[in-house]
Amino acid sequence: MKKIILILILLTITAPVFAGGVGYINYDKVIQNYQFAKSTLREIETKNNEIQQYLLSKEKEFAQIESAVQKKKFEETVRIELKAKENAFNAFREKREEEVYSRIHAVSEKIRLEKGLDVVLDSRSVFSGGLDITDIMIQKLNSNSN
Repeated sequence: MKKIILILILLTITAPVFAGGVGYINYDKVIQNYQFAKSTLREIETKNNEIQQYLLSKEKEFAQIESAVQKKKFEETVRIELKAKENAFNAFREKREEEVYSRIHAVSEKIRLEKGLDVVLDSRSVFSGGLDITDIMIQKLNSNSN
């Protein structure tokens, strides 16, 4: 019996202590209010609109072609060009989204350490308790020159 009590005491003493608690952010609210994220989303939308405009102009060109052979060749050319444009757009979008995420992650880590939190979660995964750091996050993100 003494051995069991001793083991329980040792486990209690050596167990990690999570006294800092849980912080959480409303990621959607952060994205909507973070100036860099908003400008990045506008850039992505502009690039996407450029592809749409490209397609519209090519449809007009296609309508003016009379020869079936020329239409076939034109379709193939446009297909190749469109694929290249889509690949470039996807790479651009992924890079820019990663930049936004990395900046948010870096600031969340700073806040976590400042507040002595054990973890920062998305608010959708917190049912009760924790510390909402959304507004602090938005303020720090917008005031940083990241």
